[in-house]
Amino acid sequence: MTSLIKDVLFPPHCAICDSVISPSSEHICKDCRKRISYVAQPACMKCGKRIESEEAEYCMDCTTKERSFEKGFPLFDYKPPVSDSIVRYKYGNRQEYALFYADEIIKRFGNDFRRLKIEALVPVPIHKKKLMKRGYNQAGLIASEIGKRMGIRVIPDLILRSVDTKPQKELNDLQREKNLRSAFVINPSMKDKVPGVILLVDDIYTTGSTIESCTRICLEFGALKVYYTSVAIGAMLI
Repeated sequence: MTSLIKDVLFPPHCAICDSVISPSSEHICKDCRKRISYVAQPACMKCGKRIESEEAEYCMDCTTKERSFEKGFPLFDYKPPVSDSIVRYKYGNRQEYALFYADEIIKRFGNDFRRLKIEALVPVPIHKKKLMKRGYNQAGLIASEIGKRMGIRVIPDLILRSVDTKPQKELNDLQREKNLRSAFVINPSMKDKVPGVILLVDDIYTTGSTIESCTRICLEFGALKVYYTSVAIGAMLI
């Protein structure tokens, strides 16, 4: 199937509003380009979350909770219309949105990733039950696109999700920690092959419990430094 026929039969959609767009529009329409909200300064020096105080270096979460990862590189504030986009991406089979997310992450943070000498991209895993039902790991698609464009190795199965946990958004902080305890394990076949510098990839960063759990398991098995990037990050905290 030629690209022209493919575009006619399966026209590309804006990754934000889902309207049909031209193939040359970078996966987003002009109106939505003006509507999206990138994380801006001042931002937490650890997780990257927007904060209100210019004097503060860290958000409340990173001040009060242990953070094993080095630094985060979140792209957008998690609010409409980006939050609506991510819902369609995860639950509406809009897998093509990964192209837009990856492009934007590279434009904003690509130089940082090169400077940090990232050795491997590792998507946050989902449990095999969710994978069978959804048909794809949303973080895995984004990691794959970033890896192809930047020439960085992607290891989609380095971390396995051994427990099908409840959605984090439904839980408080203590429940989140308990929910994720022992939820992640290193793939037994890769215990001696964990890269030194890892960039975790996820769709949403909320309290950081998931990223922290994945970071700890990587460090336990030989990683030296772990960073993360995400399409969006939750509400600002002072």
